[in-house]
Amino acid sequence: MSSGEACSHSLCSSSRTRTMVVWLSVLAALVLGIGILCALAAGPLHAQCAVEWKLDIACFDVSSLLVNQIKEWSTETCHGKSQRCLYSLVSVNAEDITATHTTPVMRFVDDIAFNLSSPDPDTCDVQGRSISRSWYAILDSGTNYLNMYNLMRGK
Repeated sequence: MSSGEACSHSLCSSSRTRTMVVWLSVLAALVLGIGILCALAAGPLHAQCAVEWKLDIACFDVSSLLVNQIKEWSTETCHGKSQRCLYSLVSVNAEDITATHTTPVMRFVDDIAFNLSSPDPDTCDVQGRSISRSWYAILDSGTNYLNMYNLMRGK
């Protein structure tokens, strides 16, 4: 068949069908890829935890206790399987406390923030957030929660 002739047999039809299937496959992959990217952009790509505590203690006292606990657990020595070490105080003011915690074994760093607000002088609402810095740390077995819980509990 020369280049100027029209194709009228089954080979040409088969070729057009394959071309259409390829284009539809590429389009489907593109739509799927965009959908996955949108889903990932909607949420974090790493482990994190947010909690809220309502305490019957003044925010000034809560802040002092948290800061003292972070400083006490800033040690490099971790006893047994304890996570009560490797904390670091980053900043503190009347309403916010920022710290980090490094996990003893894998040395992952988590950013911790506490925001303190007081509905009245004898109570304190504490909003805590701990976020893994490692983008690939998706499942953390509760480490981000424990970063904050251990500080709030002390001991």
